[in-house]
Amino acid sequence: MHEFFKALSSPQRLKLLRHLLDLDEPICYCELEGVIERDRSVIYRHLEKLKSVGLIETRHAGKRVECEVREKAKVEKLLELTNQLRYQEVNSNES
Repeated sequence: MHEFFKALSSPQRLKLLRHLLDLDEPICYCELEGVIERDRSVIYRHLEKLKSVGLIETRHAGKRVECEVREKAKVEKLLELTNQLRYQEVNSNES
């Protein structure tokens, strides 16, 4: 469980996950470079972390490695809850 929440603690991983949620089909790792403005190796590590906790799945298509979100509805709800928790944390710190 710790690794799952650790995977969601990175703003960069969350940004990648949100981007993947907006897509209707799998995308190659190499096409995600502009999403977080990082080297391909950094993006690869972030995606591997998301994969290791079951949030995304990958498949090989020739030389390409494509990824997509698993169970989109559940992941969308999870991100919504994550946003609510962060909002509550910020508001409680301001009080």
